[in-house]
Amino acid sequence: MIDFTFSEEQDILRDSVRRFAEKEIAPRIPEMIEKRRIPAAIMEGLKKLNLLGMTVPEQYGGMGADAVTTGIAVEEIARVDPTASIPVMFLVDNAWSYLLSRFATDALKEEVLPRVAAGSILTGIASTEPNFGSDIGSMTTVAEKKGSNYVLNGEKAYISLVKDIKEMGGGYVTVAKTDKSRGTSGVSLFYVPHNDSNLEITPLEEMGREGSTWGSIRINDYAIPQEYMLGKENGGFKLVHLGFEFARALIAVISAASANTCLENGMEYMKTRKAFGQPIGKFQGLQFQLADHVARMEAARTLGYKALWMYDMEQKEGKFSRFEVSKEVAIAKLLSTVWAFDAINDSLQWHGAYGYTKYNPQELALRGIRSFQLAEGSREVMKSIIARESLGKEFMKS
Repeated sequence: MIDFTFSEEQDILRDSVRRFAEKEIAPRIPEMIEKRRIPAAIMEGLKKLNLLGMTVPEQYGGMGADAVTTGIAVEEIARVDPTASIPVMFLVDNAWSYLLSRFATDALKEEVLPRVAAGSILTGIASTEPNFGSDIGSMTTVAEKKGSNYVLNGEKAYISLVKDIKEMGGGYVTVAKTDKSRGTSGVSLFYVPHNDSNLEITPLEEMGREGSTWGSIRINDYAIPQEYMLGKENGGFKLVHLGFEFARALIAVISAASANTCLENGMEYMKTRKAFGQPIGKFQGLQFQLADHVARMEAARTLGYKALWMYDMEQKEGKFSRFEVSKEVAIAKLLSTVWAFDAINDSLQWHGAYGYTKYNPQELALRGIRSFQLAEGSREVMKSIIARESLGKEFMKS
């Protein structure tokens, strides 16, 4: 029988994160926008609540949180950060440290995970390259085996947390070719720690997400111990998608949370803003728009949590197949990001000219959430996944 309730422990976590978000994050959003960095006080608060690396197992100092519990935490953060900057940092760090927890060697886990759980370093993902995004088989970054090391060379682009990882320390789950003749079957996954000698960072400015850092990484003759490989050689393609799907499901919940806050803002404005002698909330045209968005956001949030729940069931119990989870995650991400953008855009419209002012929460959210139609797999890729799992692989263009 379907049960949509959260556990007592999850409700306690939600209350704790909500109090922190409202008290410590919300008042510091203007500071974050001005300085274009997440304030230190927010980072310290996230550390104290054990929310950085919360997916890291308890034996390494983490919370050992499952996907649904991770979604609960980031939903509360997304409610108060219209820029989506802190949710981006949170989802990247947690999704990819989870992959380290699953597939890193014991030595690498001991070296990295306790520091991730303590919030002293961050974990990122370096997959996209200047000329490809989701087409991993076409990547040009290579890893050549030399003795007990792999030597990496290549360039990654549009990578999150580049300044944060450079300054705080940490590294990237990095995708590289270990057999250039085999397409996606020749891809391997590595943990690449940041250093200034072998990683050249070029910061880029985003359209939104003012507190997030983003940029390109040039990898120059970087010798990585073979113990830093995740999983087996040439087995990285399947593993990297476990990280992407975790991140995509979190994005669905984030998008719904951000849009719901904008709808709440819009409803309050509708009740007080008057036109032609009455509150604009009395106009049926706006009421019907609002009703559509409220219904869609309820559906988007539910789809996001369903995707996280199925991800957990597959990871812990093998209850669903990999492809079933891929399809549900793609559905959640596709619909939530498109619907959320439309809801935020209409909320901005309801605010009239005020909605178009710089740093209005709706304006910030519109630019922040727009990124999620591209990040961790574009909406076109989500449609391809849904079609593939609905029609069958034989109907996909070769």
